[in-house]
Parts: sequence; structure tokens; C-alpha cells
Amino acid sequence: MDEDRPPRHAGYRTRREGAGPRFRVVLVSALCVAGVLGGALVLDDPRVKQLLDFRIGPGNGQQRQPGGGPDRTKQDSVAQDNAAPSGEAGTRPAAEASLDTPPPGFEEEDAPLGAPSPPAAGSDSYRFLAVNGDGSPVGYSPCRPLHYVVNADLAPAGAEHLVPGAIATISAATGIRFIDDGTTREQPSPQRQPYQPDAYGERWAPLLIAWTTPEVAPQLEGKVIGTGGSTHFSYDDGPKTFVTGGLDLDAPQIANELLNPDGHLYATAVILHELSHVVGLDHVEDPTQLMYPEIGTPEGLSAGDLNGLFELSKAQCRKDL
Repeated sequence: MDEDRPPRHAGYRTRREGAGPRFRVVLVSALCVAGVLGGALVLDDPRVKQLLDFRIGPGNGQQRQPGGGPDRTKQDSVAQDNAAPSGEAGTRPAAEASLDTPPPGFEEEDAPLGAPSPPAAGSDSYRFLAVNGDGSPVGYSPCRPLHYVVNADLAPAGAEHLVPGAIATISAATGIRFIDDGTTREQPSPQRQPYQPDAYGERWAPLLIAWTTPEVAPQLEGKVIGTGGSTHFSYDDGPKTFVTGGLDLDAPQIANELLNPDGHLYATAVILHELSHVVGLDHVEDPTQLMYPEIGTPEGLSAGDLNGLFELSKAQCRKDL
């Protein structure tokens, strides 16, 4: 099993006229069996959001190692000659039988569900959190909807439209069709299982968006205001595809932010930035982009962000996952 080690990124303070440091954006990475993807918005100190990467291959099954925790390995029965060819998404081997993955192809169509318009202005000011061996970005399958649930128990007053609005923006930019599965009592966890049939049925668990606190989500300790990332699967050395993810928002901090006259703009920028991490964008060095590791003026997605999200719309369909 290969081991990817994503680079650790440093954050920088914002420069907001008339105010001190507001937000600092940090991509924080921890190491597990094959890599961790995630992002965080902080007021000062970076903290770690751990998400997982699974690889399925003959003899080693699905192995996960939440940062510092014990390995949890389930052997699978995929024979070498049945493995999906490297570099392409094929039909899932019939010999595959695992309690840790759902039946393949749930809601997967033959073509992408959405057709985003190319950005009005071209720009190469974007980066991807992960790429496949052929250089293509790792993303969600555009041929199935991405379900999401929201733990809104602690959502601050005035935040009702923030998440739906940000999701609509990301959906328009990527063509990903998001489906709101309603509210949940599930709490965020760095060891969240990507397949939870008792809670969500025979499919990948939906994206979990949680309004929470550092007491529940320790990755929000200090001045971290939000974290986000996704879990990807692959067969052997074949292409990776995201299957679920998580986005945690520090409800008390955002509640305080919403007391400011322009607080809803900054809160929206936080959610858009983290959702962009969830679907596959990394930080950039261009200060005019939302994915720059500072938020100065929350003007939304810029040309580089939009071009990167458009490229993610070209991810492979995956009837085998």
C-alpha cells in the first residue's frame, strides 16, 4: 500500500481595513495509511482535522489508520486479475464482498447530472487537494448526487440560509447535484465511518455539516472557526474518488461574527472556502482568490476558484464505487 504525504501548509493573517486580524485560513494535514485531506479556517492557531483515505487491493483489503489510532483492517477477496485497471474506473469486481462498503453504483447515472458553464474568465490560479496518477484531480463522481445532512442543533440565529446558499454556489460551479437529506443528530468525528448502513442505508454516508463546538469537535479548539475535507477510495493504484466528507463549523465563533454588520459575508466566505476544500480545491498563493489562505474582503469565488471547480466537474463517473 502506497503512502501519500500531503504537504503541511502554513496560514497567514488577514488584512482587513479598520480592524485587526480577522481570519486565517490553514490547510492542515495529518498522516494516515495513504493520506489525509482537509482544511481549516482559524482566527489564530491551526488545529488538525483528520479524514481518511481508503485503498482497496488484493491481500490488504481496506485499511484505515486514524491519526495515531490503531489500524482497523478488513481483508477483502478481490483477486489480482479482478482489480480495476490502474488509471481507469471500471466495473467493481463481483468477488468483492465487504461489510465496510455499500453496494456499488447507488444512484449513479451514465452521464454527469449537471453541466456547469465554463467560467467567464480563464485563470490557472487554482490547485487540487489530490490528483490521480494521470494528473486528473480527485473529485466526487458528477454522475450521482452528493447527499448531505446538517446537525443544526447549535446553528446561530441568522444562519439559516448560509449553508444552502453556499451549497447552491458550489453546485452551480461544479455541476454536482447536492441533495438535502435534512437534519441529523450525528456528531462530527475524526474517525467517522464513510459507510453507516444503520443510520443512512445501503449507500455512502452523506456529507456531514455540523454546527458544533470545540468541546464536541476538538479540532476546533483555540481559534479554529471551521474545518472540512473528504474521504476518497481507490482500487489498488487505480483512480481515487471522493465518497463522503465532513464540514465542521464553530457555532459560537460564527454567532459572534454574525453580530457584525458584514458578518454574514464573512460567514458565507468561511463556508464557501471549506466546501471548496470538501469538493477538492487546495490553497493558492494568489491573494485575489477565495482559496488564498487569508480572507480579506469576502467577495466570494474568483476566477481561479471558479476554474478549479469547473475542472473538478470533469471527474470520472464511478459505477464501481
